[in-house]
Amino acid sequence: MLHSVDFFRDLTFQEREEILSGSRTITYLSNQIIYTPEDRCDSLSIVLKGKLRISKLLPSGQEQIIKHLEKGEVFGEALVFAGRRYASHVVSEEDSEILNIPKEVLLSSFKNQRFLLSYLRSISEKTLNLSGIIEMLSLATVKKKIASYLLELSLEKETHIFKLPCSKKTLANLMGSTREVVSRNFSELQRDGIISMPDRSTVEIRNLKRLEGILFD
Repeated sequence: MLHSVDFFRDLTFQEREEILSGSRTITYLSNQIIYTPEDRCDSLSIVLKGKLRISKLLPSGQEQIIKHLEKGEVFGEALVFAGRRYASHVVSEEDSEILNIPKEVLLSSFKNQRFLLSYLRSISEKTLNLSGIIEMLSLATVKKKIASYLLELSLEKETHIFKLPCSKKTLANLMGSTREVVSRNFSELQRDGIISMPDRSTVEIRNLKRLEGILFD
C-alpha cells in the first residue's frame, strides 16, 4: 500500500514493512468525524480507501469545504512535527480506511536518507502549492483568480492544454466562491475565445496574452 505514495516509493519492500509494523489502520463510517481542531496531530495519515473532506465550521454553523482527499493521498506530514492541533475538521465522506504512521516511526525511518529527502521534497512541493493558492486568493475577482490558476497550471505542466486537477466545485471552495460563479466565468473565457474546453476537465489556452491581461484589468 505504501508503494503508491510518492515519498515511500524509493524504499525497499522490507523498509516499507518495518514502517507498517509500527503503524495502525482505522476504519471509519461515512460522515464520521476523524479529527477536529481540538485534536493534536501526532501521526502522518494516508487514505487507503474511501474519500475524506477537509472543512471548517463557520460561526454561522455552515461548513466550508476546503478540499477532498482520496485513496493514496496524505495529510498531516508537516503538522505531525509542529506539535500543533489540526487546523480543520477531517470527515469521512464515505466508508474509509486510514493508515496512521506515528511520529516516532517516521523519525526512526528518517535514518534512511532516501526516505528523508523524498519526505522533504513532498513537503516543499505542498508549500509551493499553498503559496500559489494564497497568491491567487489575494486577487480581487473570481475571473482574476481563475486566470492566475490557469496560468500557473500551464507553467507547471509546460503546455497550453491540460486537465484541471480538481472539479469546479472544489475550485470554487478554494477561491471562496460558488460553483455557479466559477462556471459562469469559465464560460465567459470560452465565449471570449481566451480558452476552449473540449470536455469538462480539459482546458486549452487559446490566447495567452489576453488571459495574462485579465490580471492587470
